[in-house]
Amino acid sequence: MVFNSIRSRLTALYVALLGIILILFSIILYYFLNNRLYESIDNSLKLSASVVRKTAQLDYSRTPLPGLEFFFEQFLGYGNLNKFYRIYDGSGNVGSRSKNIDASKFPLSQDAYGRALKGEMTYETFTVADGHPIRVITMPVLRDGTLVNLIQVGTSLEGVKETMRNLRIFLFTGVPTVLLLSALVGRFLARRSLEPVAKITHTARDIASGGDLSRRIPVPEVQDEIGNLALTFNDMMDRLERSFAKIRQFSSDASHELRTPLTVMKGQSELGLSKLRKPSEYQEVLSSNLEEINYMSHILDDLFILARADEGQLPMETERVNLVTVIEDVCKNVEILAEEKQIEIKIAYLESAEVIGDGHRLKQMVWTLLHNAVKYTPEKGLIKITLQDLGDYAFLSIQDNGIGIPETDLPWIFDRFYRVDKARSRSEGGSGLGLSICKHIVEMHNGTIEVESKMGEGTRFKIRLPKDRAASRKIA
Repeated sequence: MVFNSIRSRLTALYVALLGIILILFSIILYYFLNNRLYESIDNSLKLSASVVRKTAQLDYSRTPLPGLEFFFEQFLGYGNLNKFYRIYDGSGNVGSRSKNIDASKFPLSQDAYGRALKGEMTYETFTVADGHPIRVITMPVLRDGTLVNLIQVGTSLEGVKETMRNLRIFLFTGVPTVLLLSALVGRFLARRSLEPVAKITHTARDIASGGDLSRRIPVPEVQDEIGNLALTFNDMMDRLERSFAKIRQFSSDASHELRTPLTVMKGQSELGLSKLRKPSEYQEVLSSNLEEINYMSHILDDLFILARADEGQLPMETERVNLVTVIEDVCKNVEILAEEKQIEIKIAYLESAEVIGDGHRLKQMVWTLLHNAVKYTPEKGLIKITLQDLGDYAFLSIQDNGIGIPETDLPWIFDRFYRVDKARSRSEGGSGLGLSICKHIVEMHNGTIEVESKMGEGTRFKIRLPKDRAASRKIA
C-alpha cells in the first residue's frame, strides 16, 4: 500500500489501531481463559479431595477404604474425567489408590509432603512418561495436629491444553484475517468518504485550467465535515466570482472614464494644430485640455485612494476628533457652492460628539456627501444636517430634498464608477468614486453607512461612528 494519499494513510492508521486492539484483546483473552480453566480444575480437585478426605476419616485402619473405588466410578467418574486418587499414611506410604494410576509415574514430592506436615494443601503439575500433563492436589488429614493421611487427587490437563491450543490457532488465523478484511473494507469506505474531496480537487483543477468561475461543487445531503468543506469552497468561489466581476467592471469603467477626456484632449489638440490660429484660440484649447487633465487627475487620485484602501495601506491618523468642528468647517466651504443655487444648509441638531479617528478623512467624507447633496438638490432646496451623541456611537444624518435615487439603484450606489444619471454626473464633473471612498472611510473607523431615498422627495445618508473600540464591536 502506497502512503501518498489520505485514503491510504487513513486505512493504514485504522488497520494499525485495530491490530493493536485485537492483539491486546487476544493476550488478555488467552491469559484470562487459561487462568479460569486452571482455577476450575483446581476447584474440582479440591472438591474431590475433600470428599475423599471425609471418606478416609471414617476408618483409619482399613486400607484400601471400602466403597471409595465405587464412589469415584459413580460420583466423580474418573474414567471419563481422567481423575485418580491416592491415599498415603502419615509416613508417606501409599495406603489406597484408584486403579487408573501408576504410582511409579510420579512419586510424592518432598515439597508436598513437607507442606502437608504443616497442614497446607499443595497444587502441582506433572508430566508423565507419555508426555501427558496432569494436575494434582495434595491435601493433608490431621488428627490432634498430627498428620495421619495424605489425600492426592489428580486429573489430566490434556483437555485444557487442547482448548488453549485451539484458541491459539483461532487467534493466529483470525486476527490476520480480520485485519485483512478491515484493510479492504476500510480502504473502500475511505474512498467513498473522500469522493467529495476528489470532486472538489477536480472542480478546482477545471476552474484553474478553464477559468470558469461559475462552476460549483455539488453539496452532499449530509452536512458533515466534507459537506462543510464543499459549502466553504462554493462560498469562496462566489466571492471570487463577484470580486473578478467587480474588477472587470472596474477596469471597464476606469478605461471608459479616462478614454473620454483623452479623446476630448486629442480632438482639441488636433483641431488646434490643423491650421494656424489666434493666440486666444490656442488659449481656449489649452484651457479645455487643462480641465480634462484636472478631471483625470481627480479620478486617478480617487483610484489611488481606493487601491490603497483595498490593500489596507491607506494611512489614517488616530486622534480624538470633535465631529462638531468637522461639520462646521465643511459647511463653511459647501455654503459657497450652495449659494449659487440658493440652497439652504440647515444644521437641525448639533450635539457635541467625539470619536477616535482621522479628522482629515472624516472631513473628506462629510464634504463628499454634502457636495453630492448640493449637486442633486434643485434650486432653493434644503439640506439638513443632524449630529447626535447616542452613547456608544455618534449618529450623523445628511438629508436633502433633491431628485432622489431610484429604489433599484440603491444597492449599487457605493460601487465604484456607479452613477444613477451618468450623463448628468459627467457634466457635473463627478467621477463616480466619491461614495465608494466615503464607505471606505466609514469602514476604516469601524462604522456603518446607510442610505434612504425616494424619487422626487430626496435622499438621506445615515452614518454611525463608534466613539471607542468597544463601541465598534457593538455596531459590528
